[in-house]
Amino acid sequence: MTRHERKTANRLLLIVATLALIATSCGGGTVADPAAIAAAESNQAELVTSTDISQTQMLDVSSGEITSLSEVVTGDRAVLVWYWAPH
Repeated sequence: MTRHERKTANRLLLIVATLALIATSCGGGTVADPAAIAAAESNQAELVTSTDISQTQMLDVSSGEITSLSEVVTGDRAVLVWYWAPH
């Protein structure tokens, strides 16, 4: 094998390895519980916003139930609130 052929083979191997890494890191995940999905869909219309962020209602993604930030966070550490999710 010539030096040029080895270089081309190494580049191809690097490309394939990179694509495999990207494919495995972006896919999959866990399948959500169908009962939690159904609860979230039915409760979504009942959510109420508030000017007090601690009382703003949100969906608990593990159960689909309505909760508020004050029920979830104890207040002993900082919280990042992300209002947009691509799911």
